[in-house]
Amino acid sequence: MNLGDRRLLPFRLDLVTQFRGLTERRGCLISGSRGWGEFGPFADYHVDADARWLASAIEQADGLWPQPVRRKVAVNAIVPAVEPAVAAGMAMASGCTTIKIKVGDPAGRDRVAAVRDAMPEAALRVDVNGGWSLARAVEELEELSSFGLEYAEQPVRSFEDMVALRALVDVPLAADELIRIDRRFDDVALAADVAVLKVAPLGGVRQTLQVAQRVGLPVVISSALDTSIGLAAAVAAACCLPERPLACGLGTGALFARDTTDPLLPVAGELGWVDYPTPDFVETGEDLDYWKRRIQAAAEVLARS
Repeated sequence: MNLGDRRLLPFRLDLVTQFRGLTERRGCLISGSRGWGEFGPFADYHVDADARWLASAIEQADGLWPQPVRRKVAVNAIVPAVEPAVAAGMAMASGCTTIKIKVGDPAGRDRVAAVRDAMPEAALRVDVNGGWSLARAVEELEELSSFGLEYAEQPVRSFEDMVALRALVDVPLAADELIRIDRRFDDVALAADVAVLKVAPLGGVRQTLQVAQRVGLPVVISSALDTSIGLAAAVAAACCLPERPLACGLGTGALFARDTTDPLLPVAGELGWVDYPTPDFVETGEDLDYWKRRIQAAAEVLARS
């Protein structure tokens, strides 16, 4: 892949609160024939994962998305590991009626209780990021089930533990890491009731649509802590799915103190299709060499595939 004619705009953007150990989001925007795409694999990602992020960014930048079948999708708000009272305030301020709450830390149950008290009619989801043992997951989900959870996302990490957990609890389970990292597309239905699909880690909108068909489960299109340029690709995937997805995990724009473009935030709990947004920040050149090296290595992988 020839990247010589493409502009690169690195970014470092502060988050309003710590999210999964991060206080800022780093990445690089890549220009194309239609606009810009977002390349934002995390620091610990392998080059094969980087290649999928690059494929997604190029697809977006070159205007290669399929045509949508709908123009808006419902989204969930995201509540990170904050104090319970703050969690309730974030949930209520979001305008969403579906709320995903990070748990797994000692305050997780109190956080869910606070949101439930504040929003008695909301659909609540919890996300553990694979952090519990099987025994702890059974215990925790038995307690959390009293809050009427729509599902629990990846309470345990391994496929085998997810299969076992699904047989032991009544709370529906959603798979993220099993799909995004382990790429278990063909048997994930044995371990989960819902598939969480993240566009950039899967290789773009078209690849995400193929994975959705392959897994054969109800789908939630979710963010990989994308800026609003990357979120536009996730919204595009949700709008292109043949079947309307469950409320999508795309409320993460609210976590950014500053964004790469006009913030893509839910209005009345929905996000709408955006035609290839363009950046509106001044590039400083910081990290440019770092991102050039990662992008070139990823491009070499794509060229061999």
